[in-house]
Amino acid sequence: MTKEKSLKAGNSVSSFGKEIDSFTKHIDAIGHALVVLVYAAQKMSEGYREDLTKFEEQHCEIDQSEDQRSVKVPHAHFRAWNSKFRNYERFSVAGSLLPKSLLVSMVSQYDAYLGRLLRIVFLRCPGILNSSEKKISFETLSQFSTIESAREYILEKEVESILRSSHSEQFRWMEQKFKIKLTVDLKTWPEFIEITERRNLFVHTGGIVSSQYLSVCKFHNCNVGEDVKEGYQLNVPQAYLEKASDCVLDIAVKLGHVLWRKLFPDEREDADGHIQRITYDLIDNRRYPLAISLLDFATTVLKNHSSEARFLALTVNRAQAYKWNGNAKRCMSILREIDWSAKGDEFRLAESVLAEDWSRAAQLVKRIGRDGPVSKQEYRDWPLFRDFHPRVEFLESYKEVFGEDFTKESEIKKEKVPTKTMSPTMSGSDLTKSKIVF
Repeated sequence: MTKEKSLKAGNSVSSFGKEIDSFTKHIDAIGHALVVLVYAAQKMSEGYREDLTKFEEQHCEIDQSEDQRSVKVPHAHFRAWNSKFRNYERFSVAGSLLPKSLLVSMVSQYDAYLGRLLRIVFLRCPGILNSSEKKISFETLSQFSTIESAREYILEKEVESILRSSHSEQFRWMEQKFKIKLTVDLKTWPEFIEITERRNLFVHTGGIVSSQYLSVCKFHNCNVGEDVKEGYQLNVPQAYLEKASDCVLDIAVKLGHVLWRKLFPDEREDADGHIQRITYDLIDNRRYPLAISLLDFATTVLKNHSSEARFLALTVNRAQAYKWNGNAKRCMSILREIDWSAKGDEFRLAESVLAEDWSRAAQLVKRIGRDGPVSKQEYRDWPLFRDFHPRVEFLESYKEVFGEDFTKESEIKKEKVPTKTMSPTMSGSDLTKSKIVF
């Protein structure tokens, strides 16, 4: 790959790309915060519980049976016992509330993200806003000094009105307004609806299942489980929140890219580079199911890529995501869809490595050489070469090309410089981007 053009300030990437990146960071932060916060709350709860138990054993009368435990606290020690019990209770409750609060925060972040995307669309496509049915009274209109101020007011009211509707209604509105299909073959759609409806329960009923929750989930074919009835108390286990985080990211990235490409087709090059960087980062962080979902979308749903190089890079990433996720058969079926013999050496190398044709891969390393489209650093960094590193074919060809032994220990000493994103683009292309760490 060659070096990528910088992102254009003030246009496509300053809007859609930056908003998608920002949202991704926020959802990632929520997902990682859960583990730390819940662990901290549990540890504090355990510590206070141990302290309380020791106090009770020393000063109280304990009656322990198989199914219950009762404690008689002498009046002289009640104040101290009550203080210790409250400390224990606070962190026990916190451990239960934190995941629920983080789920609410996650959906709120999505709502804010959608609002920002719509605002960008209205600002850059004023014709859409011109067709708004929002009315403004003469009294309100007289308060604005310019037409632009009035337009800004109507814009904010339009976005606010859309966000007040349900999440399924928001998608229907966008499908009608922008004349695009958003939920057809969208596998994560039922899961997304259940997440947003569960969020509504935590906000309005404390998590107690309502008839509306059941009705909406049934309409959208959500899998809520046979035990979930009206009046049932829902919670947020860690596994649920982690899966919800991936689902919301999946929906948000796909929505952002569909709108971006539909409304601003001349920015397809930036959009292709953007989704390539996001999916590479997911692979690099071993988040394979989400990477697979987005790469399936990027190569089979999105059409008319900015270049063959972009499409091939996404295809290589798609194949390796399946391989690292334990589905080597699917990896090979994806590779067989393309005649790699007619592509650049870097792509032929990627196909050889994923197919585990080590001899051919080693020959291509030598052919690419020291100054070819794959650098010494990229041989070290790209997940693509993970299984190639220990092979004698790679070690010998690497030493022949670079005049030194390959050892990953040198990574500790290397300078922290941006590296190119994922697998190669075509030789001579100027379409690569710096790797972004979210």
